[in-house]
Amino acid sequence: MSGGGYDREQALKRMTQLMMQGAVMLGETCPLDGLPLFRLKSGEVVCPVHGRVLIVSSDEEAREAEIEGIIREVRYRAARNVLESLEEGDPKRIREWLEVLESTERILSMRRSYAAPAGRGEPAERGRDKSGKGS
Repeated sequence: MSGGGYDREQALKRMTQLMMQGAVMLGETCPLDGLPLFRLKSGEVVCPVHGRVLIVSSDEEAREAEIEGIIREVRYRAARNVLESLEEGDPKRIREWLEVLESTERILSMRRSYAAPAGRGEPAERGRDKSGKGS
């Protein structure tokens, strides 16, 4: 991992893949890692590390998007720790990480239900695809 919290080689590989698929590199950068954002043919904007991103128009939206990203990162790391604990055969650690995972899911669900009535819709996901890489 580099200082930006991502694997530089993997990020460069993903950027190359995006461009080969016809994505256009934008002038804007991801607020989490500083990498350039890409616009897919579908119009969706993605970070090569974090996947889909939300373009915000106010400081409040930016803060909310950052909070959402942090919660999703905790969820991802908890899931990875569950997997490691399964491989180690440590049931106590598995239970602890499953509790963290469950808490993040509950928080994300509450945030979605809170945001939807306000008409803002669900923030774009900065998740990983099924392979564990940025989407």
